[in-house]
Amino acid sequence: MKVNGEHLKRAIGETVEILEEEKTFLNDINVFPVADGDTGTNLYLTLKGTWESVLDLEDYRANIVAQRVAEASLLHAKGNSGVILSQFFWGFREGVDGKAELGVKDLAVAFGTGAKYAYAAVANPVEGTILTVMREAAEWSARIAQRFNDVRNFMTSVFQRAVHALERTPELLARIGKPAVIDSGAYGFTLFLEGFVRAVGRQVKGKRVRGVRVEREGGEGELFCSNFLVTGGSPDVLKSIALRYGDSVVVVGSNGVFKVHVHTSTPEEVEKALSAVGEVTEKKVEPIW
Repeated sequence: MKVNGEHLKRAIGETVEILEEEKTFLNDINVFPVADGDTGTNLYLTLKGTWESVLDLEDYRANIVAQRVAEASLLHAKGNSGVILSQFFWGFREGVDGKAELGVKDLAVAFGTGAKYAYAAVANPVEGTILTVMREAAEWSARIAQRFNDVRNFMTSVFQRAVHALERTPELLARIGKPAVIDSGAYGFTLFLEGFVRAVGRQVKGKRVRGVRVEREGGEGELFCSNFLVTGGSPDVLKSIALRYGDSVVVVGSNGVFKVHVHTSTPEEVEKALSAVGEVTEKKVEPIW
């Protein structure tokens, strides 16, 4: 079999269903970049909005659905992991390269391009996070593309490799001084791959990886998770602006429209600086502490 646009739509829908069950757990284990307890909610809202945007799309070509998913995920992206995931979808769309149906080798290329886009969006990539699992899943997909002809077996193997990478995230997070728990964003990405496995007609066997609940971090002063939709500018310029005012900077987008994510104590200053190079058409600012 090959994957078409209907399978891609179904993968998003299946993931939304899984995340609805798992979002509280993801919130409870959220420690990176800060333990603000909202990764599950952010990923759920990102993908729920994306799903609702593609639900009525009747064109079943993979490239058309991938394009719509990329556009919708950018608009609906919430939080650090949601913004990174949206950039993965932009890379996936690029990797699809106009194809109406996707075989094993096509999917390997799309996963690889998605991971590259995700890394490029993050100002300071950190291993042990969603990025690590994206990269290792993509590398594995390229490695096994010659081995599998059946998309179902291929996707099951990619999912299993992602879970293996997920199980290493506590060790990697501990190296940067975070609690040794599985990374919530990384876990969210494995749930997307589980949704993809379901979409092509397989079920994931066994229990999901579990972690432990962590205490929320405290901080001096008030910090805001700030997201801005900007028309104009360039990714490098927007990153440099955001880095002047905070951290956890992620910039995603295409065709002159970008989502800027930053943790900052001065969101109004960020908006003012962004407005000097482009038009801020939407913003969402929420307190972390």
